[in-house]
Amino acid sequence: MQSPLIFPPRLASGDTIGIAAPASPPDKPEIIDEVINRFGGLGFKIKPGKYLRKREGYLAGSDEDRAADINAFFADPEVKGIFALRGGYGSCRILPLLDYAAIRANPKALVGYSDITAMHLAILVKSGLVTFHGSNASSAFTPGNIVACRRMLMVDAAVPGGGAVDPALSILFSRSDPRGGNIKTVVPGRAKGQLLGGNMTCLLRLIGTPYAPDFKGVILFLEDTGEKAYRVDGMFTHLRLAGILSQISGLVLGQFDHADSAEQDRIAACLEREAKRIGVPCVSGAPIGHFPEQIIVPQGAQAELDAGEGTLKINV
Repeated sequence: MQSPLIFPPRLASGDTIGIAAPASPPDKPEIIDEVINRFGGLGFKIKPGKYLRKREGYLAGSDEDRAADINAFFADPEVKGIFALRGGYGSCRILPLLDYAAIRANPKALVGYSDITAMHLAILVKSGLVTFHGSNASSAFTPGNIVACRRMLMVDAAVPGGGAVDPALSILFSRSDPRGGNIKTVVPGRAKGQLLGGNMTCLLRLIGTPYAPDFKGVILFLEDTGEKAYRVDGMFTHLRLAGILSQISGLVLGQFDHADSAEQDRIAACLEREAKRIGVPCVSGAPIGHFPEQIIVPQGAQAELDAGEGTLKINV
């Protein structure tokens, strides 16, 4: 059973941000210093996780160490927000080790994407906390991305406190927005429901576990990278056989990128075929996925999708 929903307090300039590595380590150790300098330049104080620089093969330290940094940041009153260093793999391994009661008692913004999908959904289910599907700390932050971060996560004149979504960003994307130029109506119609999802591969790892959300009536958003068309097909088949696709009210397909152009065409055809088979209002090409200009999505918020107009709006 999912916990009642809560929004974290918004951030302010000068707040302390925790940087943790709940999944894979960076490709190069110096990336951590670059991240600390970048976030410091944005006006935040930075608190690196105790185990941020650890590495155990393809993981950023042991499961216990990675979970300890997340738990410590939520319990630390000095830390006002948390950014995941990067994705990769490993977040699902620490889900049993997270202190969900402490997370709910100390709500704060958690930001990340890709493998961090597992943490977003588990925290939503176990703590009821709205977290933010958006760029990891080591991602290539563009000027537009930084502006979106500030407006979605930080205090400004429109919302002087509190944790609600800034009304100025209630429209997450629109076909008329510069970042919404690739949005395509696949199945017209309108849908309302809780917005949740993320990386498709990571979401499927939670099916059948205590960390999977209730999909009844939700607007499901999905993205992935480097997966061939047959694997995307297989993931949709998994969701269908698990009874999930028959429950959703709407579908938002983000970027499913592949380096091979022929494979990219096969993926696009697969997405359109599967979306039409599901039959709920759906758009593809939403600005969500593995690219610098991705938007920030409040995981768990109530939303409205107008697939015909190509817009997704958060209810504030």
